[in-house]
Amino acid sequence: MATTREFREIHSIYQTLLERELKHSFPLPLLVEELLDPAKGANESQPAPRTAEEWLELLDLAVTPHMIRSYINERGAEDSSLRVVIRFLVSKKSHTQDDRDKVDWLATRLFKLREEQKRRPTSWPKNDVLEILDGFDFPMLSRYAEDLLMEMPALIDEVKFFENFSQITDSRIIQRARDLKNQFGDEFFHPDVLAAVVNYNLFFGNKFHALMQDTMKQVREFAQSGENRPPTTAQIMDSDYRLTADALRQLSEIGRKEVVGAAAGASGNLAGQGIPPEQQLKQLGVDVEQEALYLHNRTEELTMRLRSNLSMTSVPNSFAPLMLSEWEASAFRTLFPESEQSFRADFARGLCRAITLIYRIYEEIPQYLEKKGTEYLWKRHYDSLVYLLYEGRNQKEILGALGTASEKRGLPEKSRQLQATVQKLDTGLAKVAELF
Repeated sequence: MATTREFREIHSIYQTLLERELKHSFPLPLLVEELLDPAKGANESQPAPRTAEEWLELLDLAVTPHMIRSYINERGAEDSSLRVVIRFLVSKKSHTQDDRDKVDWLATRLFKLREEQKRRPTSWPKNDVLEILDGFDFPMLSRYAEDLLMEMPALIDEVKFFENFSQITDSRIIQRARDLKNQFGDEFFHPDVLAAVVNYNLFFGNKFHALMQDTMKQVREFAQSGENRPPTTAQIMDSDYRLTADALRQLSEIGRKEVVGAAAGASGNLAGQGIPPEQQLKQLGVDVEQEALYLHNRTEELTMRLRSNLSMTSVPNSFAPLMLSEWEASAFRTLFPESEQSFRADFARGLCRAITLIYRIYEEIPQYLEKKGTEYLWKRHYDSLVYLLYEGRNQKEILGALGTASEKRGLPEKSRQLQATVQKLDTGLAKVAELF
C-alpha cells in the first residue's frame, strides 16, 4: 500500500502525463485534492486511503507504457521515483499486460541508472529487487514458472553468439523474449522472475547497443543520400519498441544481401523440387520469395538457438511445444554448407527443413486462427499456410527418397529416424489441412 508521500509522487507523474496528452487539466476527487494539499497536514508516512489508490489505478489505465518511457527519457527520474512507481504497479490487485510492460521497462531503467552511477555492470539483482519490494508477500513460484525461468539463461547464451545486427532480427529474439515474459502472467512480478528479466534485459541491451552502433557506422553514407533515411539510434531506443519493427528490419538488411540472394535462389528452384510451379502459387496469392526467406530465417534462428543451448530438446511456441529428437537437434548443430554434396549433408539438411516447416506451421496457425474473423488480416497467414502445405508435402517426398537411400547404404537406423521425422511433419501438415 502506498504512503501519502508515495501517492503524491505517483499522482504528480500521472497527472503531468495525462494533462500533456489531453492538453488541459481535469477535475480531481475531493479526497485526492485533500491528500495533495500540503496545508491539510496529512502524515506523509501513513498509508494513503484505499479510495485514493483506486483513483491512481484509474489514472494508470490511461497511462501507456510508451507514455511513461517518453516522460522519463525526456525529464529523467531519480532512483526513488522509479522505485515508487514499480512498487505501486506490483501492488495492484489485478494486473494488465501494460503493467508487465511498465514494470519490465522501469525496473531495467532503474538498474541501468545504477550501473551508470556506479560505473560497473550490475551483478545478479535478486537482493536489490527484494529490497525494492520489501514488505510484499509472494507465494512460491509454480512449477510452470520455474520451467519458464530455465529459458532465460538460454536466451542470454544465444545473444552471446550475435556478431551482427541482422542476427537480432533474424532470430526474432526481441519478440520471443517478450512472449516468454508474457507467459509468466502475474508471476512476472515475483522477485525471482523480475531479477531474471532485469538480468536478461541489461545483457541484451548492451549487446543491442553495441551491434547497432556498428550498423549505424555502415549506413552513415546511405543516410546522407537522403533516400530512405534510416532512424538514428536515439530515435529507435526512445520509441515504443513494438512500433519500430520496420526500422529494425531496415537496419538489419545492411550487409545481408548474400543471405537474401541465397533464399531467393532457393525459391527459384521450387519447380525443380517437385512442388507446384511458382506461378501457380502466385496465382493463389502467395509471395513465394518472401515465404522462402521466412523459412530460411527460421532455419538460421533454430540453428543458433540449438547451438547455443546444447540441452535444448523442445522449441516453445504459442501453438504447441515442438519436441525434438536427438538426431533432429544434432542436424541443426552440424548443419553442412550448401556446397557440400554428400549423403550426410542431404540427411542433415532434409531434417532441418522438415523441422523448420513444422516450426513455421506452429507459428502461423495461431496467427491465422486469431485473425480469420477480420476483414483482411487473415490473408497473409492463410497464404503462408498454403505455401507451407505445398512445401511440407514436397519435403515428405524428399525425406522418403533419403530413407530409401539409407536402406540401400545399409543404414536402417538413419531410415528409421527419417520416418519418425516424416510422421512428425505429417502431423503438422494434417493440422494445416484441417483448417482448409
